[in-house]
Amino acid sequence: MVVNVIDTRRLRLRPFELSDAEAAHGWLGDPLVMQYTPAGVVSGVHKTRERLAEYRAHQATHGFSKWLIADRASGRPIGDAGLLQLPELGWIDLGFRLSPSHWGQGLATEAASAWVSAAFGPLGLARLGAFVHPENAASIRVLEKLGFRSERQDVVMGMRSIVFGLAAADLR
Repeated sequence: MVVNVIDTRRLRLRPFELSDAEAAHGWLGDPLVMQYTPAGVVSGVHKTRERLAEYRAHQATHGFSKWLIADRASGRPIGDAGLLQLPELGWIDLGFRLSPSHWGQGLATEAASAWVSAAFGPLGLARLGAFVHPENAASIRVLEKLGFRSERQDVVMGMRSIVFGLAAADLR
């Protein structure tokens, strides 16, 4: 099944459009937001456009990708969340990030929870993975709230990480 938009109580998640590059660079270019991301800060709006084009291609191929998170009330872009097929790692990865002004409000949990529901519902996936830098306590907390279990410590994409997993069967 194709999912084109996900609405939660406070958020609207939708596929990126190339016109979202300026807004997305606000968080993709922020060293604080990107400190625990293997690729690090995205250097310039042109590189953000390239990243969004990759997300759009992934969406066309797999039916899911990283999507823009917008505040439902204002429509303002505040971050991204979604699923990426990572064949080199052997899992479909759940990821999420928000602009710092939206941290600490439960929005990452709300967005990530919506993706877990879509993954195990309409998308029909059996399992999700995620990896987090061991010092990223906020993201670890989000994953644990959603039922993800720590599976091992590893180096993922060159970054020291805790690898988490969640199976659809675990939620039944």
